[in-house]
Amino acid sequence: MKNVKRMMVGVDIFAKANNVLKRAFMLANENKAELFIVYAIPTPWFDVPSFFSSKAVTVDTENIKKKIDKKVKALSTKYKVPYTVLMKEGAAHDVLTYEAKLLKADMLVIGANTSGKKHFLGSTAEKVAHESHLPVLLVKNPVKDAYASIVAATDFLIQSRQSIVFSKKIFPTAKVDAVHSAETTMYIDGPYTMVGRDLSEFNRAAKAYTAKEMKKLVSDLSLDKGKILDGEFNGKKALLKYINKGNYDLTLVGSRGMSGFKALLGSMASSLLRETTTDVLVYVP
Repeated sequence: MKNVKRMMVGVDIFAKANNVLKRAFMLANENKAELFIVYAIPTPWFDVPSFFSSKAVTVDTENIKKKIDKKVKALSTKYKVPYTVLMKEGAAHDVLTYEAKLLKADMLVIGANTSGKKHFLGSTAEKVAHESHLPVLLVKNPVKDAYASIVAATDFLIQSRQSIVFSKKIFPTAKVDAVHSAETTMYIDGPYTMVGRDLSEFNRAAKAYTAKEMKKLVSDLSLDKGKILDGEFNGKKALLKYINKGNYDLTLVGSRGMSGFKALLGSMASSLLRETTTDVLVYVP
């Protein structure tokens, strides 16, 4: 697994960028990475002819650039990180995913652009997370210090293990816990039911298996703790409750995608992305 040497932070010009920029500079400094700051300017507002006058409606890019430079200069004084600022026209999620490939970035940092409910995800952030070909860190919260406590939602598959290895590499001072939410298999009578199947025995065997896998995961990856939740008939709800009530500042999820393809987040990962109160790192293999 290679080091993160080229990091990109994506910002919509209409979003509050302070937190995401600060987190990106902090991470780039910790990993001795070069930082590329990409501002997306939505096309409809960039240069639109007015139907009510002969003048075109444009965005004051020069003034925006001055404001960006002011914010970035203040952060670059504190964190000695080599950086480049780019302003690109287009839909934010298209600009960010395209530029990340063009710049050969190893990791992408974006703001959640939340609206309405405090920690829920904006459409740009969700599209980028689903379409990215590289790991994406979504910053939802004010930035004070480096991440101290990470929770990794695991299904024990290879992508999950890789995501934990990746997080330990780029957040070396954070403690990492693993959590798995196990659902109870329920008997439902129907035309495809295997009559006579002892599901209580099956559930006991499944619990024993997950306990064994968790113990192995914690040992193999030197984790601080492993937790198996009894999700009963709603594992997703149990997992979200556990994370949001815990003392965590970052949730880690692994995608099933491959490099160059969509992240292919499952329903569980998508829920964690949208509904956790922590920042979220989506690891794409």
